[in-house]
Amino acid sequence: MQRYVPLVREFSARVLLFHDAVAENLGLHGTDLRVLRLLGEEPMTPGQLVEHTGLTGAAMTAVVDRLVAAGYVTRDRDEVDRRRVTVRALAARVRKIDRLYEEYGADMAKLLAQYDAKEFAAIESFLAKTTGLLTEHAAKLRASEASSA
Repeated sequence: MQRYVPLVREFSARVLLFHDAVAENLGLHGTDLRVLRLLGEEPMTPGQLVEHTGLTGAAMTAVVDRLVAAGYVTRDRDEVDRRRVTVRALAARVRKIDRLYEEYGADMAKLLAQYDAKEFAAIESFLAKTTGLLTEHAAKLRASEASSA
């Protein structure tokens, strides 16, 4: 277990640094790219994006404004309730981002091909559970920060 924490700490830092390099390549802020990656193909309201990221409403408005100005997303008003807005990623622009991940993805595929089905299942389980823990603990930290403010 003693080896685990430093490995995960470095892995986490390297993931963030890689995504920051992608964002810089695109002329985006790292937070903007993270919001785009969370947005995916389904539109979300700014409120949903706030829930997923923990950003404030004002900060999310700034992110969405930058992404609209850069041509990565659109704001769509609900036809029935004009007050309701959803944010939608533009598929052609997301494909441009995806191309920056292709070489890394190919290298990851080669790496993962070295594992048999049982080992891969363990890796998949670990990543899924780690994602859940990260989500849970980030929410706890935000809740404790909000209650102490």
